[in-house]
Amino acid sequence: MAINKFPTLHPEPAERKEIHLFGNVIRKYRVQCKYNQRDLAKRMGVNQNTICNWETDKNQPDAQALRRLCMLLDIPPYELFGIADKYSGLSERERRLLDCYHSLDIPGREDLETFAEAMSGNVHKRRLRMALERMTSVNDLGRAAAAGDGADWEDHPESEQCILFDSRAVSSADEIITVCGQSMEPQFHDGDRVLVQYCSELSYGDIGIFHVPGMGGVIKQVAHDRLHSLNPDYDDIFPYEDGAKIIGRVLGRITDEMIPDQDEQAIYWEAQENGLQL
Repeated sequence: MAINKFPTLHPEPAERKEIHLFGNVIRKYRVQCKYNQRDLAKRMGVNQNTICNWETDKNQPDAQALRRLCMLLDIPPYELFGIADKYSGLSERERRLLDCYHSLDIPGREDLETFAEAMSGNVHKRRLRMALERMTSVNDLGRAAAAGDGADWEDHPESEQCILFDSRAVSSADEIITVCGQSMEPQFHDGDRVLVQYCSELSYGDIGIFHVPGMGGVIKQVAHDRLHSLNPDYDDIFPYEDGAKIIGRVLGRITDEMIPDQDEQAIYWEAQENGLQL
């Protein structure tokens, strides 16, 4: 009869818990201070064997001895106890400034804190004002202008303010309108968002937004007697026959480079909410 044998199981070795040891740290700073074990023992008021036992981790100093070691050897407590130094990422200049702060008495520290808080507030205000200088908002009413057979011209409930980096075109724009269709390719493509300045007159060659009864909003180029489609596959519109009305001049399309990132937009809105003026 066959006997099924279970394989011999070899338990995984227990995970070793890392215990922080003082010895290497004490030895490191003793050597930096150019003390031998006898010198340190004399200053600590203990015998040399005690220092040797500390450095080999046979014994550990008590709290009072640890305090004296830190003072004699200038050992940072965080290093002695294996605690991460929250100042380890500071530059040398930042550490000097921190040392200056620690060297002040209490009134001096309070004065410095008040000054630093005021300076920090001024820096933040400058950031907000810079945001207002670099960016502006333009209405996006959710309207579309057809580059084809006409588009819905009603305002949409999702109307919003669009934040853009400022430029002559952006600061002159009254509204952002979305292109719908291909009749103005290759200059404007379906889905492009264009900057529009409201006006009542356009010159030959201008690209404009028009409202045509029965068609809604359209984007076309002004020609001699018609509204011209740049794409030859699409018909022109004859404004006198179709009753087209000028809405505004197209100043250009919005590119990715014109749109601030989310953090920059947040700073702009904070400046607006705080009522800052340029």
